[in-house]
Amino acid sequence: MRKHVVLSLTLLLVLAVAAVAADAPKVKYHRATGDITAVDTSAQTLTIKHGKDNWTFKTDSSTKVKGLGKDIAFGDLKVGDNVRVSYTESGSDKTAARIDVLHGKKSHA
Repeated sequence: MRKHVVLSLTLLLVLAVAAVAADAPKVKYHRATGDITAVDTSAQTLTIKHGKDNWTFKTDSSTKVKGLGKDIAFGDLKVGDNVRVSYTESGSDKTAARIDVLHGKKSHA
């Protein structure tokens, strides 16, 4: 009898956790690739030429910046670097989650 009660409570706990997880908002990531046309280190933004358009991305403390697979500082990004940006959107704002330098003006090594 005690075994059945413990199993039942465990099952209820698992179902409750699954229900909460299903209601959690899902973050949708997008990707864009292009050449950097502007870097503003004071505002922590970068602009890339994506197709025919210029897209500006905000960054925050959780944004990861990689150059040739290694962590680099946001300030190491240069105009002309070819980058891939993984980002989220909130209204018209695009916030970079990760910036990868694909081909750099400098080595970023």
